Amino acid sequence: MFEAFDGFDILRFQCMAEAAHAAACATAGADKSIRMTFDQIKSFYLVAALGTFAKAAEQLNTTQPTISARIAALEDRLGTILFDRSGHRVALTPEGRSFLRSAEKLLEIQAKVLIRSGNDQLRGIIRIGASDTMAVTWVPPFLAELRAAYKNAEFELHIGPSYRLREELLARHIDIAFIVGPLSNSEIVNQPFCDCQMVFAAAPSLGLHRHLQTSADIARMDILTFERMTRPHQDLLRDLRKADISPRLNPINSLPTINLMARKGLGVAVVPLCSIEEDISAGSLVILDTELQLSSIRFAVCYLQGPDRHFPEILSERAMAVLRRYRTSESIKILY
Repeated sequence: MFEAFDGFDILRFQCMAEAAHAAACATAGADKSIRMTFDQIKSFYLVAALGTFAKAAEQLNTTQPTISARIAALEDRLGTILFDRSGHRVALTPEGRSFLRSAEKLLEIQAKVLIRSGNDQLRGIIRIGASDTMAVTWVPPFLAELRAAYKNAEFELHIGPSYRLREELLARHIDIAFIVGPLSNSEIVNQPFCDCQMVFAAAPSLGLHRHLQTSADIARMDILTFERMTRPHQDLLRDLRKADISPRLNPINSLPTINLMARKGLGVAVVPLCSIEEDISAGSLVILDTELQLSSIRFAVCYLQGPDRHFPEILSERAMAVLRRYRTSESIKILY
């Protein structure tokens, strides 16, 4: 996955750092006695990306005064103003935009140096986004493995619909997301992850599993399914319209609640098969044989482009390894 990193690359890294210093310090006011640090560079990059000192501080789990001090020291070192602070959101000055290109290259090479030197340990707070389907299947063993491997990191799990997690990813409220995808945004890296088969499922007490459910039968059902804004809901609507079927749909914004209501016989769940395999084994839900064939749901691993993408790549590879071990049936089709 990672490029070879030898003495030449380290030298290139040092030369780039010196070049960035020299280019920015050409201004007469630059104070060359002040040391430029990667904490300053990372703080600068995040303020530029997020638009405020407060959001950068939250991202780095520090205080706004600390970020302000780092930026001020960096500006003193470079002898120039990097941000226009006159508005509600800070904006890069022309000098800031020029330095941003160097900052991105330096941070990317720093990450590669750390990884190639074996210092690729995740630290601090790592925020992982996952859709309901992912969260109730393979994510628990994934988190257990991460906690065992990275003792100096804390892992926050954000569960929600994919459209909401997409916004959290773009706002840098999460570091990586396992969601319905791919996402059409040039800022986001999409890696195909898996397809999950959708099924009709109901409590055995309803007796619907005893015979084929025709289109007319489906039209009389109370369907329990995902909330309206989600792709699974929109795909279900498309499949129903194509078959000219109009059952009553009951959108619910929680997959565990959909499955709970189905177990209690309050309707027919249209959900990913992988999310109810334990219920099927326990006999609390059964899969229905239906004339209507449902579309599968595709999931992707998503994270932001940028110089710090190497650590989400580490998480992505670990997740893929866990899913390979977790998958015990054909309800999840691996795409990598």
